[in-house]
Amino acid sequence: MFIQLNNHKAHIFTKNPIDSSKKSIVFLPGAGMDHRILSMFKLSKIETTYNVIAIDLPGHGYTSGPLFYDVEEHSQFCIELFEIIKLPNPIIIGHSWGGLIALDLSTKFHAEMTVCMNIAYPFLVGEMLLDFAKGNLDQAVEFLTKYGVYKFPDVEIKSQGFGVKGSGFYGRTKGEIKSPYGTKVVESDPEREIKLYPLKRLFNQTQKEISSIDLKSCNKFRLDESQISNLSNVKYIFCDKDKLARYNPESEILNKLELDKDIFTLTESGHFPFYEDPDQLEEVLNKIFNISI
Repeated sequence: MFIQLNNHKAHIFTKNPIDSSKKSIVFLPGAGMDHRILSMFKLSKIETTYNVIAIDLPGHGYTSGPLFYDVEEHSQFCIELFEIIKLPNPIIIGHSWGGLIALDLSTKFHAEMTVCMNIAYPFLVGEMLLDFAKGNLDQAVEFLTKYGVYKFPDVEIKSQGFGVKGSGFYGRTKGEIKSPYGTKVVESDPEREIKLYPLKRLFNQTQKEISSIDLKSCNKFRLDESQISNLSNVKYIFCDKDKLARYNPESEILNKLELDKDIFTLTESGHFPFYEDPDQLEEVLNKIFNISI
């Protein structure tokens, strides 16, 4: 579905037609990703109770218009979109960079609940990753999966194409493979490439600089003291093997919250739980939303 905003043609994805009698859950993808992350979530019980929506932020997926360079600008984009499509008090779920947008939104827009997955605050991105993201998206995604993925899912996920535009599928033998920005040689572990393919393909390929812009905005984002003191009904999901966004109980946004009420930890999972352990993630989301399992 496309929605015309003041300066953007916004694309939103819905699992089912929006039912005005149901409350809505809105997903905000992580850096360089788009609405396709929903393909990895298990939401069977949630879908019967809520409208499930994913937003393509400017420059991601199919949303066209000017690019934004700050978390706060993306928040304003979401507010404009929510007002036009008349989503009263949605539940907002953001993953990683999208979690920062969700956190900022919670201080500017009335949501019934905000769920921030796999975030750090402040969320500091290292220079090596920023350099990769600026110059070679394939290297950046390799870095993110090397340090962000703890385990492969039990069931291999079937998928088609690579990215929005598509390109050759990774071969099952060693040697040269095609990627959206040229070719690379896989010598060490081609099977790993096969297993990571469903995750890697979710990183946006339409504009090469998007991942770099998103990651840089993480470093700049800060809430002021009044925003932090007024945070309300924000839940956090962490993963105990996440090396990219570790749980820090001393963080100023977390130090007054309660475990198992406001903070939930997935075990034996890294930065991408919807890829690594969607069953455990579904259980936690059902618990947060008080849905019977």
